[in-house]
Amino acid sequence: MPAETEIDPLPVVNEADDLDPKTKEKLSQLVPGSFCHHRSWGVGKIVGKDDALRSLTIDFRSKKGHPMEFGYAAQSLKSLGHDHLEARILTDPDSVREMAAKQPGEVMKNAVQSLGREATTTRLEEAFVPHLYKAEEWKKFWEAAKRAMKKDPRFVLPTKRVDPVQYLESAPEAKGVGLEELREAVGSKRVIEALEKLQKSSSASELKGLADEAFKLIEVAAQKVPKSQVSQVAELALARAEFAAAAGLPAEPGAVIRGLLPTDPARLAQVVEALPAGKQPRFVDLMSEQMGERWTELHLSLLPKAAGRLMDAITQRFKKATRLAELEGALDRLLRERLTHPDLIVWLCRNRGGELAKLAGPSLFLTALAVLEKEQLSDSSRGSRLRDLLLEDKELIRDLLAPSSPEEVRDVTRASLSSTAFEELDKRSLIGALVKLYPEVSSMVAGENKTTAVESPIVSWESLEKRKQELEEIVSKKIPANSKEIAVARSYGDLKENHEFKAAKEMQAVLMRRKAELEAMIVAAQGTDFSGVKGDEVAIGTVVEYEHLEGGTKKTITILGAWDSNPEQGILSYQTAVAQALVRKKSGEHAELPSESGPKTKVIIRSIRAYRS
Repeated sequence: MPAETEIDPLPVVNEADDLDPKTKEKLSQLVPGSFCHHRSWGVGKIVGKDDALRSLTIDFRSKKGHPMEFGYAAQSLKSLGHDHLEARILTDPDSVREMAAKQPGEVMKNAVQSLGREATTTRLEEAFVPHLYKAEEWKKFWEAAKRAMKKDPRFVLPTKRVDPVQYLESAPEAKGVGLEELREAVGSKRVIEALEKLQKSSSASELKGLADEAFKLIEVAAQKVPKSQVSQVAELALARAEFAAAAGLPAEPGAVIRGLLPTDPARLAQVVEALPAGKQPRFVDLMSEQMGERWTELHLSLLPKAAGRLMDAITQRFKKATRLAELEGALDRLLRERLTHPDLIVWLCRNRGGELAKLAGPSLFLTALAVLEKEQLSDSSRGSRLRDLLLEDKELIRDLLAPSSPEEVRDVTRASLSSTAFEELDKRSLIGALVKLYPEVSSMVAGENKTTAVESPIVSWESLEKRKQELEEIVSKKIPANSKEIAVARSYGDLKENHEFKAAKEMQAVLMRRKAELEAMIVAAQGTDFSGVKGDEVAIGTVVEYEHLEGGTKKTITILGAWDSNPEQGILSYQTAVAQALVRKKSGEHAELPSESGPKTKVIIRSIRAYRS
């Protein structure tokens, strides 16, 4: 009988053997019972691992039992230790909250050591809110935490929100070394950092004894700042004043530094605008104390571009001086003249129920549209926050139009219909909100839709070329780049839960929608150079001077194509309500122009001339 042939046993296959070493290393840390962080879904606990399916199962706050393929998990998850602050908040928030109330410094130590270089104020807030605190509770805790950190010299608080809080292994050396660091510091940034360290490591009495030398070193640093970078002098002035306050001395910039700063309020306002947002209110308060009654000139010069905390500080300053009416009047003029920044409009909208509630009316909405159209012609993205606010704040339109007359509602609807600041779908959403609040404008909207379906807008060759260039960039650059992003995201697998893939596909939809919109606009548009206009009556391509019958104020406007509006330079689209009220009028005739608030304004046309002679 022949001997039996010995058969080798089948090898045991490890499902993860085909993964690269780097991925294996990351997966070795992502084991059941451990914690992890995903940039979109936050903190989670790994509750299972399936080698056959090559996936992990993770309990995120909003996604319990969420499966994730090995490769994607290794790429998108960050392993957290059991003592990591966010892991502790996930498993035992009550004990962390209790410790935060009693020992805020210890909690911040844990937070900073957990997050490392990510421990910026924004990232810290994301870790605490809303999982441990509500937004208003966080502000209270953060103030207590900052006080605790300032008492501990091992903490290094940054001057900018984008920089992380640091926790040193050991406290800085004694005050003498701190003063030595100030002596050796080169440049305003290093001087300010040395001053902050010195304040942390010294008592008020010790700081007072060092003040004279410190002030001289600050003055020397300020005198070396180039004239083109005066904002650095402003930061040194603020640092000197805060050092003086910590030493129990008058909080002032000092005569030498003050002599390096502009004395004209308008020029000083430009310096303020160049400062980091967090320092602007503090510096303005400091200088206001030095300027006597001229503080109002500084504040009013800041208004066109002020926002956020600076607007809060300006409002409180005028309120304290019982001069809110003066501030309200200045803002009203800026709104009417369209001399505002999108962030100021955002602040006014969000504070529409506050001290300046009288400004929250239909004119604010019309100004928002005008500012967005102006921003659309620039390369900046400053208008995005305002655009999102108008589309997402469901109560905003209702609140702004609550005091409106029927005529004002029609003006707002007309302006919204003719606005070029929104993509078509977003514009429909905005118009839909108006119709829902004021059904009486539905016929007006229906008529506009019918008209725009058959009429071609008249545009300048320059604005038409801009649309063509935008279309070319989308087709030749943005869409191909987006296609590559989709391909890369697709390679991660698990398309149903692939955040990167979903984001890339959403961007694809946006780009394709804008491409179609531009193509339709370009095909429908009629280009012109505005030549051949006679100027015997108001028409597209004319410059019109008119005079208000009440007050005698004269104004000159230029009426151009549908995409040429620039209210700041007196250029209006022929589709605007004001232009439509003037079209076909002759010199010497009267017209009634729609007003942003109140009755129509009666004017007389004084002269008409062709835009291109």
